[in-house]
Amino acid sequence: MSDGHLGPMAPKEIASSALVKGEAAPAVRVKDLSFSWPKGSFRLKVKSFEVKAGERVFISGPSGCGKSTFLSLIAGILKPNQGEIFIDGQNLASKSGPKRDKFRGDKLGFIFQQFNLVPYLNILENVILPCRFSKVRYDSATRAAGSPAQAARALISRLELGEDLLDRPVSRLSVGQQQRVAAARALMGRPPLLVADEPTSALDADLRLSFLRLLAQECREAGSSLLFVSHDRSLAGELDRAVDFNDLNET
Repeated sequence: MSDGHLGPMAPKEIASSALVKGEAAPAVRVKDLSFSWPKGSFRLKVKSFEVKAGERVFISGPSGCGKSTFLSLIAGILKPNQGEIFIDGQNLASKSGPKRDKFRGDKLGFIFQQFNLVPYLNILENVILPCRFSKVRYDSATRAAGSPAQAARALISRLELGEDLLDRPVSRLSVGQQQRVAAARALMGRPPLLVADEPTSALDADLRLSFLRLLAQECREAGSSLLFVSHDRSLAGELDRAVDFNDLNET
C-alpha cells in the first residue's frame, strides 16, 4: 500500500485554560457534561472529570451503566447535549462532525471491545492504518523510527507478535493476537490519548493482566495518557488511578 497524499496539518486551536504557567494541558478535561439519546430513558451527567497528561486511569462499572457512551463522547464519536470536552487542550464538543473526525484521527488511539480490525489487511497494514489518515501521526511515526513501517514493526515486536505473523491476515489470528494488533494500531504515531473500551473482556485472567501491563508500559514509553475501561476491577491496581463510573455519572 502506498502512503498517499495526507494533506496539510490543520492549525492548532488552544483553549485559554489549556496551559497554566507552562504546564501541559490535561489529556482530558470534562466539565458539566450531559447527554441523552433522542429516544430512550438513558441519561448521562458528569460534572467534572480529568486525566492528566501521561496519566493512566482505570474506569470500572457494570455493563450497561454508560461507560462506552462516555468514551464515545470523549472520542468525539458522539456530541454532548451540553458541556465541554477538552482533549489535549482543545474543546472537542465545539467542533463540527468533520473536524471532530480529523481531530480524533490525529490525537486519539482507540481500542474497541471487538477490535474493529480490517479483515482483508495483514497485521502490518492494520497497524500502519492510522498514518494513512493522519499526517500528524505519519510525521510522528517517521520522526520516531524513520518511517511508519519501521515504527509499526517496532510496536509489533514489543507487543510480542512475531515477525513470521506480519503478512498474515488478521482474520487468521487468535483473539489475544488480534487484541495486540489493535493496541499497536492505537499506539501508532504516539497519540496524546489512548482510549480502551473493554479490550480484555474475551481473555482469561492471566492474559488480561499481561496485556494491560504491556499496554501501560507502551503508553509510558510513548508519553500517551491511557483511559482504560473494564468491568474487571482486579485490574485497577495496575494503573495510576481508579474511578468508579457510578461515582462519575450523577443521574
